[in-house]
Amino acid sequence: MAGEWLPIDIALDQKPEVQELIDITGEPVEVVCYRLWKLWGWASLNSDDGTIRTTPARLGRTCGGDERFWQAVETVGWIRFAEGGTAEIPGWGRRFSQSAKSRALHLERAGRARQASADGAPRRSKSARDECAQAQQKRTRGEERTNSPPPPPPDAVADGEALRAAWNAAARACPARIKPYSADALPSATLDRLAEPGWLQEAMQAIERLPGCRFFTSPVPLAQFSGVKAGRRFTAKVIEQEFDDPRRAAPVTGPRSADDRRPASEAAAEWQRKAADPEAARRRQEYLEAKARKAQAKAEQADEPRRRVDTDGDFEAARAAVLRKLREGAA
Repeated sequence: MAGEWLPIDIALDQKPEVQELIDITGEPVEVVCYRLWKLWGWASLNSDDGTIRTTPARLGRTCGGDERFWQAVETVGWIRFAEGGTAEIPGWGRRFSQSAKSRALHLERAGRARQASADGAPRRSKSARDECAQAQQKRTRGEERTNSPPPPPPDAVADGEALRAAWNAAARACPARIKPYSADALPSATLDRLAEPGWLQEAMQAIERLPGCRFFTSPVPLAQFSGVKAGRRFTAKVIEQEFDDPRRAAPVTGPRSADDRRPASEAAAEWQRKAADPEAARRRQEYLEAKARKAQAKAEQADEPRRRVDTDGDFEAARAAVLRKLREGAA
C-alpha cells in the first residue's frame, strides 16, 4: 500500500453520528461523509497526534461547509475546538496515527501469510501426522529444559537500547510519573512488544505523553508500560488519552465512625418536623392507600382460580338438571 492513506469504515454513512449530522445540518449523506473524509485526510497530513491549528471557519474553507456544520461535528463528538485556534480529533491514536496504520498493515501481511501457507502447504495423511507428532515428542523428552528466556532477535537489541535511553531520559525529567529502569535485561513483556512491528514508534509517542497523565499517583514502571490487558496495549491507552484525568477517589465503605454520625437530638428533631409536615403526611397516606390497593388486587388475583372452579361446578349442576328433565319428559 503506497502513498498517504486512511482507514475508513465502509459503513461510515450508517453510523449514528453521521445520521445525527444529517438531521442537524440538513446536508445529504454523501456531502457529510465527503467533508469528514476531507477533515481526517487534512489532519493526517498536518498533525502527528490529532491536534491541529484550526477553527470552524478555517475548516469550512479547507474541507467544505460552514462554521455551523463543524460546530455540529463537535456536537456529535468527532472534533473538539479549544481556545487559541486549536482543535483535537478524539480517538486519533486508535484509528489514524502512524502506529494504528502500522498495526493495520501488520494484520494485513499476517493474513496474507496465513492464506499463502494454507494454500501452498501439502496435506499429509493421518499416519504421517502421527509419526511427526511422535518424533517431536521424542525430541522434546531428550532436550534439556531451562528457565532462561530465549535471546531476543538482533534488531530487538538495538530497539531495546533506544527504548531504554528514551525511558530513562523521561524518568529524569519527570520522576513523579516515570520510574527509572536500571536492570541489565529488559522485562519479558518489553521484549514481546519490541517484536511487534511499529510498537517502538508507538512507545516513543506514549513516553512523551506520560508526564501529562494525571491518573497515576505513583511512577509507572517499564513492565507495566509494556503490558497488554484485555487485548489492548498500555501504550495505546496512553496515546488515546485514557489516563489524562486524575483517578477518582474510591467511595468509603464500612460502618461510619462516631464522629461522622448525626446526634440523636438532631435526628429526632428532623423526624418530628417531617411528621408535622402536611405535605409529607399526604404523600405517606397516598403511599399506604396504593399499597393497600395493590395487596387487595393481589388477593383477588389469587382467589380467581377458586371462583372459576365454583362457577364450573354450577354449570355442570345446571346441565345435569336439564338432562334429567328431558329424560322425564321423554318417558
